[in-house]
Amino acid sequence: MSETPIHVPKKEDKPTEATALDALGKRLRLAQERGAKAPPGESPGNAFGLALRLVTELVAGVVVGGSIGWTFDKWLGTGPYMLLVFFILGSGAGLVNVVRTARMMNANGAAEHDGDNGNERAETGDE
Repeated sequence: MSETPIHVPKKEDKPTEATALDALGKRLRLAQERGAKAPPGESPGNAFGLALRLVTELVAGVVVGGSIGWTFDKWLGTGPYMLLVFFILGSGAGLVNVVRTARMMNANGAAEHDGDNGNERAETGDE
C-alpha cells in the first residue's frame, strides 16, 4: 500500500486557512481509505461487545426487578414477598430480552452471510 506524502505546514510557513484545510482534508481522506480497507467480519472485540450486551440485558432485568420488589417491601412492609415476586418477574424479563436480542443478532448475521454468498456467486458466475 503506497502512502501519499502529506504536506504539513511548518510554523515558519505561516499557512493560510486554505492550505491548512487542504492538508486536513488529505489526512482525513487517507484515514477513511485506511478504515475502508479493513477486512469485514467479526473481530474478537465485536464478539465481546455482543456478549457484554447480552449479559447487561440479563443483569439489568434482575436488578430492576429486585429493586422494585425491595422498594415495595419497604413501602408496604410486606417482608421479602414483593422482592421475590419482582425478582422472578425481572429475571423473566431479562431472559426474554436476551432471547429477543440473540434472535435479532442471529437474523442479522444470517442476512449478512447470505449477502456475502450472493456476492461470491455473482463474481464467480456460479448459480
